[in-house]
Amino acid sequence: MLTARRLTAPALLTLTLTLAYLAAATTAGARPVPAPDGGGYAPQPPPPPLVVVSHTGSPVWTYLVVAIAAAVLTLALAWAVTRLRHSHTGVVHSHA
Repeated sequence: MLTARRLTAPALLTLTLTLAYLAAATTAGARPVPAPDGGGYAPQPPPPPLVVVSHTGSPVWTYLVVAIAAAVLTLALAWAVTRLRHSHTGVVHSHA
């Protein structure tokens, strides 16, 4: 358990810094390019013509692939947790 606690804090710190970096990058990337004269914004091009795409959605096999993958990952995780728990049940600790 001590190893898990030692790994949790750096992992959470790394995750937080990564998310903060991504948030800053997307904010900076979303800003428009300034005009060459330094004032105002660059003129926006006219919007492209409207194109309507009609389709019936994703095929059923896409949903099946995702559902099967999720089920396999869930079973693998449950199996791994079960093996981890049972690997420590036979250990006897002496506190003398």
